[in-house]
Amino acid sequence: MKFRHLLPILLISSLRTAASFADRGDEILPLVQSENLKAHIIALQENVQQTPTPASENLPPSDASANNPVAYRTRSSYHRDAADNAARYIVNQFRRSPRLEVEIEEFSGLKNVVARLPAQHGSKSDRIFVLCAHYDSIGDRDYAGWNPLISDAPGANDNATGVAAMLEIAHLLSRYNYDHELRFIALDGGEIGRQGSLHHAKNAVQAGENIVLAINIDMIGFNWITELVEVLANNSDDSSAWIGEMALIANEWYDIGLEVLPIRDGSLSAGDHSPFWNEGYRAVTFTESTTPWRDSPGYETNSFYHTFRDTVEKVNLQLVRKVTQLVLVMLNGLASQSLQSASTPTVTIDPTLAANLNPVKITGRFESTYPVEIVLSPGNVLAKLNRFNGTFQAEVTLQPGENLVRATVVYPLGASSVERTVLYEPDFEWISAAVFPNPARLTDELTQLRGEGNLPMEALNFFIYASDGSLVKKKTGVPDGTDPRIWRAWWNHQNAFGRRVATGIYVCKFEASVKGETYSRIKKLAIVR
Repeated sequence: MKFRHLLPILLISSLRTAASFADRGDEILPLVQSENLKAHIIALQENVQQTPTPASENLPPSDASANNPVAYRTRSSYHRDAADNAARYIVNQFRRSPRLEVEIEEFSGLKNVVARLPAQHGSKSDRIFVLCAHYDSIGDRDYAGWNPLISDAPGANDNATGVAAMLEIAHLLSRYNYDHELRFIALDGGEIGRQGSLHHAKNAVQAGENIVLAINIDMIGFNWITELVEVLANNSDDSSAWIGEMALIANEWYDIGLEVLPIRDGSLSAGDHSPFWNEGYRAVTFTESTTPWRDSPGYETNSFYHTFRDTVEKVNLQLVRKVTQLVLVMLNGLASQSLQSASTPTVTIDPTLAANLNPVKITGRFESTYPVEIVLSPGNVLAKLNRFNGTFQAEVTLQPGENLVRATVVYPLGASSVERTVLYEPDFEWISAAVFPNPARLTDELTQLRGEGNLPMEALNFFIYASDGSLVKKKTGVPDGTDPRIWRAWWNHQNAFGRRVATGIYVCKFEASVKGETYSRIKKLAIVR
């Protein structure tokens, strides 16, 4: 199929240099408002009859009455009046943006709502980016005889949150021109075997459409513990793994504040991503949890999904807003890609010839017009970025002597790095000073005195004093055979005259000679019978 060979092109074309890329992300982020998302969620939850829609849209006219509107409170695909009414609402919302080409994709009695933002005039690209979310709902986890024709299934979180995010993203991105088509799909039949995505993906393959990525949004609002979003990709498709990395980087770059968890598991097929997988397309799902029926790290079981209790007051609107923002800037970035003027981000390390304190502060500069992260080694430390002036800083723990410090700028599909030698000449510090056994018995043959520093020592002497301050014994240490930072001595509990000392408390003074300086440490030793 024609889209299978496009990965190398996709990788190269992600490197856009036009400044409008980053500027636009900052421009559109604050336009995502919780109030607008909430309004969509409530409208879909209540599903009040919409005004009549022209027959040309393949939607039968509603029986809407200004005096007696009906609230279906379900969007079940089996309840066609309710599902068609929800589709009517989605059509009306897409049409807020006159540049979107809206149509109904009808199949097997079901209806997808498709809105296309065509590639800008003069573009020769055939690439398509899909953003989708299923709009139907279900309440079959209410075991007391739930009936799709008469029972409530408000589906506020599942999946009015996903549809609300998609509607707002479509509205905001339709303000701009892109080299590639953006396609927004409200899918029918998601809860009855993913019928909408099956139909669209199959037709896309038959038409030879070059869908380079499908992003599905499904359940993104039930979490009051952490602001977590999971990004599910297929573990058998290495070419989609970069989407999770892109989500991590974009989240940090734009300071959105989510906890992003990339997941790669091809067995998690219960979502509208899987029909795209099956047809050979790259696809990911953004979701609050891939297993909402059970607890997982940072997430408690969602006992409301697929029940009549899945209503808007259970939804964390701040979480929905942040996930919407993340998908918005990612899709904007992907659609802004161009095959011209591709370049790799650059990074430099400021001169730091020598340091004597650990950890060492490393600073530098970088150039990139799209989200990146910078990792410093040794230690794989994530740097703090100031993307507005192109600087970074990180604290790296070094070893005494010359260290090779590497700064790696990581972008979703690659990395580049720079190295600099930093001389770390630390001040001497004691790592440990030990006397053992302690307490020691007079009958013990020897007591060991051991000193370890952060630097090699030229000498280490041990002075043993009685409690009255008189010198009892001086011991000259010997270095460890493999590590000159460790020195030892052994004492047989005899004084300078060869007589055994009395029981009591003794003071052991460690004196290390390092680069012409003397450093001391005191330890106490108890000697008992």
